[in-house]
Amino acid sequence: MAYSIGEFARLSGITATTLRAWQRRYGLLKPERTEGGHRLYSEEDVQQALKILDWVKKGVPIGQVKPLLERPAPRRTNNWQTLQQNMLQRLQEGKIESLRQMIYDAGREYPRPELVANVLRPVRSQMSANIPAAMTLRDILDGIIIAYTSFCLEGDKKAPGDNLLLTGWHLNDPGEIWLEALTRTGQGHRIDVLPTSSAMLAPEIFPDRKWLLVTRGKLTAARKKQVEQWQQQVSLDVIIL
Repeated sequence: MAYSIGEFARLSGITATTLRAWQRRYGLLKPERTEGGHRLYSEEDVQQALKILDWVKKGVPIGQVKPLLERPAPRRTNNWQTLQQNMLQRLQEGKIESLRQMIYDAGREYPRPELVANVLRPVRSQMSANIPAAMTLRDILDGIIIAYTSFCLEGDKKAPGDNLLLTGWHLNDPGEIWLEALTRTGQGHRIDVLPTSSAMLAPEIFPDRKWLLVTRGKLTAARKKQVEQWQQQVSLDVIIL
């Protein structure tokens, strides 16, 4: 069976942008082409992509994956840690444009859920000290993350997909709203973000949208009851960090 790049992206959970980067820059996938030049992926391509994703999740730099697919080696570097260190260095040195480019490049080359979990969240946590310098650096990083997420969200709206509303609920860190949105880009969703967290929401005024509420910690009995009431009116899921 053959898949278009859109079908393949949904099947593998890897964005079309990343699939193209893997092919063009690293020669990792070699799909067939239709007469019109469109990529067609086979079942073998699916299995190959999942192997690539497995190495990436283990922290192997994407540029080092190709030989491992043929002869897995026990020794490997942790690329996630390297990316964290490089981003922190650029941030601390005030190289904002360089940091921005690094994040945009990483978003093309790596699956975004892994990028968020293994790089962006850890880097933000290292900037969490309640002192002016750390807070300023974190604000700069958040500005880049918000801009990149917005760029990805706008790209998703050019293609068909289900309509989601994503926001925070009893969440002290609004940056997590954008990170959660970023993890869901490129997966067939058209997401609108409510950028500030609130304890008071009225999901029922948008009954045709699915809601994703980002919160932290165990839900209290009162909050569980509120969620149940909302779920009787709209499609709604709670993401607990």
